[in-house]
Amino acid sequence: MEATRCFLAVRISSDVRRRADKLIKKLSAAEAEVKWVESENLHITTNFLGDVTSQDVVDISRKTIEVAAGHAAFELEMLGTGAFPNVESPRTLWVGARGGAQQLIDLQEDLTENLASIGFPPDSRKKYHPHLTLGRLKRFSQKIESLKVLLTENAELPMGECHVKEVCIFASKLDRTGPKYTLIGRGTLG
Repeated sequence: MEATRCFLAVRISSDVRRRADKLIKKLSAAEAEVKWVESENLHITTNFLGDVTSQDVVDISRKTIEVAAGHAAFELEMLGTGAFPNVESPRTLWVGARGGAQQLIDLQEDLTENLASIGFPPDSRKKYHPHLTLGRLKRFSQKIESLKVLLTENAELPMGECHVKEVCIFASKLDRTGPKYTLIGRGTLG
């Protein structure tokens, strides 16, 4: 069976996407070497599954539908910039989630638990932190200092709200221009 690289995610609103695009332009002014996420690829990952078979996709879809049905739709407020592991040593640049973040964490934990029951163990290295990835540093340079300043200046920047009403299953295929995501399933909340 051919394997497909998959992940679960929630989509962002057009308002958050527009604001994220503006923020990326603002952060780009630092001229740090960052691989920015393409606008059409912006999303909030809940679970990365890696390579899965077509039978796995059927099982993942069933579990996603079951779990999503047990959670009510909610509003997710996106607010402020940050970085993993931290702003002083940024590698992954993101926008955080504030209002509604606990509902997303609860949903993610429920998905993780149910996916583990069909052979997808949780990532034990870190606790889930809801965020919208904006970009990843390619390498460190002198320009990183101005990027850190911009991240700090925008730490409380309002980014809008998303109405979370479904969990999407995406297939990811890498090509020369970057990843291409295809929606292959979904589970509706509530």
